[in-house]
Amino acid sequence: MWYYRIRMRKMCIKGKFLILYLVLLVFVNLARGSVIPEITNLTATISDSLVANNKKIVAVTDFTDLEGNINVLGRFIAEEFSIVLASQKKEITIIDRNQLKKLLAEKKISSTGVIDPGFAKQIGSISGAEVILTGTVYPVAEGLYVSVKLIDVNSARIFAGESSIILRNKAIDDLIKVSYRLTEPITAQKTLLAQQVKEAYDFIFILKEALMDGSTMILSFEIINNSDQERYLTIDSIKGIDDTGRIYFPSSVSVGLDRAIIGESGKIQSYSGGKISDKFDVQFRKHQQLKAQVKLQNISRTAKSIGILEMVVAPVTISDRLGTFLRQEDELSKIQFTNIPILREKNGTGL
Repeated sequence: MWYYRIRMRKMCIKGKFLILYLVLLVFVNLARGSVIPEITNLTATISDSLVANNKKIVAVTDFTDLEGNINVLGRFIAEEFSIVLASQKKEITIIDRNQLKKLLAEKKISSTGVIDPGFAKQIGSISGAEVILTGTVYPVAEGLYVSVKLIDVNSARIFAGESSIILRNKAIDDLIKVSYRLTEPITAQKTLLAQQVKEAYDFIFILKEALMDGSTMILSFEIINNSDQERYLTIDSIKGIDDTGRIYFPSSVSVGLDRAIIGESGKIQSYSGGKISDKFDVQFRKHQQLKAQVKLQNISRTAKSIGILEMVVAPVTISDRLGTFLRQEDELSKIQFTNIPILREKNGTGL
């Protein structure tokens, strides 16, 4: 009798492991069912760029969110790119991501998700890679926006890049929940504003909300193309000045799916078509309304408001049916939002 009980117990344990294995298998297949086709298309273009530039050894690093943070979703997408790229019938060697992390740990090199020239050279030196494949991934509406870029380890120059929208399913949604559960601002405070509306050419700018997360202010806008024609908008520069006179240049600005980085000097840089540009051009369909966000970091503890937020913008005219456009730099327009309150915690810490 005891023999049968032990045997039944072993069968139950095996059954549980089998069920767990099947659940994991289904989860992976569900995820890949949506992800693989788009990633395969992206990888085909990327591998062609590798061959064209005679690059054969690739290190794949974890993808990040818009703020450069690494999460589960970014790791998953990076792994998918590794698998698809390795499966292509081309003479390309992929450095295993886990092996790369081990090498970095042994050399006491920390990875923050940001690939600067020094870090790129270190990866090339310890792994033998000629190229780093990395990118960003973040949720948008019913999909995932994925951008991937190839970085030369010697120059840290981006020489190829692609982007795509990937349809979401339940498995991807679960990955998103896990990834962003810990990064959502827990103590963030929202300030509902008396809406400020500004106009420049055919565009309407509406400042709707200010959110403080620690010492970072996140300003939410809506930008509307008030024309019955397709238009481009160039954002030339943005700066904020608090009530103490301190000047801030945003760390980033996004309009719809487009995003640009702004350095300490106020120089704006956007990434499009595998190239870095010092212009930030955003396409609007007729009467289209896009959400925009400006992020100001390291807000002074003594400041009570952003006295002025200044944007310098210009329209762009489409000159032919192919979508070629010409900037009208002589028609720059300056718009200003004023007296944006800075909401802080009562104890004076954090916000």
